[in-house]
Amino acid sequence: MTDPKEPETSSEDLAEEINPVAGVEKTEDEAVEEEIEALQEEAAQSEDSEEEEDSEPLSIEEQLEKAKSDARENYSNYLRAVADLDTYRRRVNREKDELRHHAVSGLLESLLPVYDNLGFGLASAEQAPNLGVVVQGLEMVLSQFKSMLEENGIAEIAPAKGDDFDHNQHEAMQTQPSDEVEDGKVLQLIRKGFSLNGKLIRAASVIVAGGEEAEAEKSQNSSEAEA
Repeated sequence: MTDPKEPETSSEDLAEEINPVAGVEKTEDEAVEEEIEALQEEAAQSEDSEEEEDSEPLSIEEQLEKAKSDARENYSNYLRAVADLDTYRRRVNREKDELRHHAVSGLLESLLPVYDNLGFGLASAEQAPNLGVVVQGLEMVLSQFKSMLEENGIAEIAPAKGDDFDHNQHEAMQTQPSDEVEDGKVLQLIRKGFSLNGKLIRAASVIVAGGEEAEAEKSQNSSEAEA
């Protein structure tokens, strides 16, 4: 007798028979993915609802009230800033006045000994028959005064004859021709200058050697001779 035909086995049935756990794992993964997708859809729906609530237009009364509130807040901030600036300005002015008074006080303390010595020198000059003694006393007072200026950061600007003319520290009052000094150099000091801590306070007034005046005089003399 011939055996009855066995039912044909498909490849999927064969795979399940070989690895029956594979189908279970696949089902669990699909369940997890479906749950994740459901959570994502729920979160998206909540976000959409929040956006709709936020995007809901305000009424005219609400907009007006919000504008008034913002205006009051801005004006309050403005007043606070103005008050802070005014307080800062007053404090800076007060500190400047204090520094100015302190500086004048320190300078006065340095000047008082010079003032006293000048008085002593004048009293001695009235009684001294020798003029040389008076000159010597004045020189001592002047030396003391120079030392006081240097201690307070004040320096003399006194260019000598033949020094280069510095337009940053010197002021040319006039030019004169000279056979001893080159053109463009200092010929004579008229008034000393001073600087305070390197900053120019007063430029030194000088006469500069130059041939411009000589040429002008020659041209004027020649024109007079021709006339």
